[in-house]
Amino acid sequence: MLRNLLRPDSGLMITMTQLTDTIFLSLFWILGCLPVVTIGASCAALYDAAYRGFRQGEKHSWQRFWRVFRDNWKAGLVPTVLFLILLSLLVKGLVLVWNAAVLGRISWMLFSAAGFLGVLALGILSLLFPLLSRFENTLGMLLKNTVLLGFAYLPRTLALGIVNGAAIFLCARFVFPLFFLPALAALISSLFVEPIFKPFMPEEITSEAAE
Repeated sequence: MLRNLLRPDSGLMITMTQLTDTIFLSLFWILGCLPVVTIGASCAALYDAAYRGFRQGEKHSWQRFWRVFRDNWKAGLVPTVLFLILLSLLVKGLVLVWNAAVLGRISWMLFSAAGFLGVLALGILSLLFPLLSRFENTLGMLLKNTVLLGFAYLPRTLALGIVNGAAIFLCARFVFPLFFLPALAALISSLFVEPIFKPFMPEEITSEAAE
């Protein structure tokens, strides 16, 4: 019985491998983000490695992470700067609106509307680096496609905003989630992102993904 449990294809070993990959990918993502300007490449690599490793069953996801990171770090420099500026403005704006609502300067209905727009903006930003990992685009086309797809698939975009907003909050508030939540958030995000990408993928690739 013990021998069966320790087989590479057993449920126990598959679960342990996935847990290990979740931790290592999250740690690699943190390492990739340390230079700050490589946050975009790190996010693109995390998304691609999580999708390929967990949903498509590819082995050695950590090797794929560094390969995608290496291929995208230059292309991700400017998008990273834009992402950080927009994310900073978004967070500051939401904090200001929250404080104004608490102090009674604006209505909670207005705060709810601002929160909705904030989630939408974060959802659109959440598409930026998965697009970087999957398609070759100029900077202008990357930004344009991010916005167009975000509005074209509004429900999925809002779901992305909620998932990644919760992940950012928990990782900023506590230390422990940093060891697993980045990879988990990337995996959950792929459930919403891949249906958006599917119409634009070559037929042979989409058929392989379906298998």
